[in-house]
Amino acid sequence: MPECHLLTGAVPCTMSVNPQVSIWNEEVGSAWVTHADHFDASLKPYGEAVMHALSVQAGERVLDVGCGAGASTLQLAVAAAPGTVLGVDLSRPMLGLAAHRAATRGITNVSFSEHDVEAVPLAAATFDVAFSRLGVMFFTDPVRAFTHIRESLVGGGRLGFVCFQMPFDNPFIVVPIMAAAPSLKMGPPPSLTEPGPFSFADPARVTHILESAGFGSVAIEPGPTSMDLGVADDLSVMALRLLEQNPSTAEAFAVATPAAQADAVAAAAEALAPHVVDGRVTMAAATWIVTAKNT
Repeated sequence: MPECHLLTGAVPCTMSVNPQVSIWNEEVGSAWVTHADHFDASLKPYGEAVMHALSVQAGERVLDVGCGAGASTLQLAVAAAPGTVLGVDLSRPMLGLAAHRAATRGITNVSFSEHDVEAVPLAAATFDVAFSRLGVMFFTDPVRAFTHIRESLVGGGRLGFVCFQMPFDNPFIVVPIMAAAPSLKMGPPPSLTEPGPFSFADPARVTHILESAGFGSVAIEPGPTSMDLGVADDLSVMALRLLEQNPSTAEAFAVATPAAQADAVAAAAEALAPHVVDGRVTMAAATWIVTAKNT
């Protein structure tokens, strides 16, 4: 079993052999750390939509699944204080930044752990709320993963997460990838039932997974419908960020020749240009806000 690290607090951490581990600990995880402020600013409305649906209360114990660099985890810690929040993720680089952010801001009711919730259960009946901002679509066995999450909740505990709808309803992801693809040696995209950003696009599939994992009161509502990718002062820099952080392009981009990388960035930047509005790149997006209970 690979080594694991508890980064803040005193919660045991557990890792397993999982193909997602290398993805999120190598090129993709490093890119997310490098550009964390940009990505967190763009994704903040997504996390806040879930927080609103869950209505986290003072004193509650919260689990943040796929917490990444900890931006949402720290927001949850403020909302739940004096309750506690545990952020779990596969990515050691991102967890390191999360712990640094917590320490820098003096937030002490939060801890972070490198833990594969699909492979190994968390302590039973430990949390009142389980939250995720786009962190649950990469499970190989989602029923097993959500069973472990449900078992970590108290009776009546609440689950809430945001996930993406269909690929072509999310041009902010698809457009730069399709533009760059001819310059990169990319494999086929995952199907809608394989781990990937769109694996929870089908509400019927999501409902079946959650109910199979023992959840009840499943509700799925539309979430945020646009993505603000940031200031359009340098579209090449933005395109580079998007290609480096996306699991579909990161590896192919990293091993491409400098010329191919330059072509991919130029093509992606050109594809972003029509979406500049008032000096910012704003593109359509489509998400689901999913809630359920441990009944």
